[in-house]
Amino acid sequence: MVSAVLMGAFETALSANLVVAYFIPGIVYLADAVGTQTEALTIRGLSVGVGIRRVVAPETLTGLVVGALLGGVVFVVILAVWRDPGVAAAVAIAVLAASSIAVLVALALPWLLHRLGQDPAFGSGPLATVVQDLLTIVIYLGAVSALVR
Repeated sequence: MVSAVLMGAFETALSANLVVAYFIPGIVYLADAVGTQTEALTIRGLSVGVGIRRVVAPETLTGLVVGALLGGVVFVVILAVWRDPGVAAAVAIAVLAASSIAVLVALALPWLLHRLGQDPAFGSGPLATVVQDLLTIVIYLGAVSALVR
């Protein structure tokens, strides 16, 4: 429901250039995939006594690298296929930002549950997915609003 409200807030940008809507599922899915991987490593690490500090740097770097590489690829492909530099830039920036933010969310929620004395495996996945999805939509549509004319 919240995502529908967010999408409604950007209705003008979406209706002005329909191609913008094509990329929402892919960007959201990518953030979820990156976040799920980070959650798995974080939860496993916490369960075997590996401190969160040992996971933060490598996972953050992975999110940045995956986001930058895929952002670069989608920029070139979108520019070649749709010839719209604004959309290409918005998608590329959103892929980079969503991958990075997904890692941070996927690190923070299991760690927070662990610190509260709860099993980080319970609730981290669904809650992280919802938070990542909403943030990804805001990031992407914000980039679209700033870059697509």
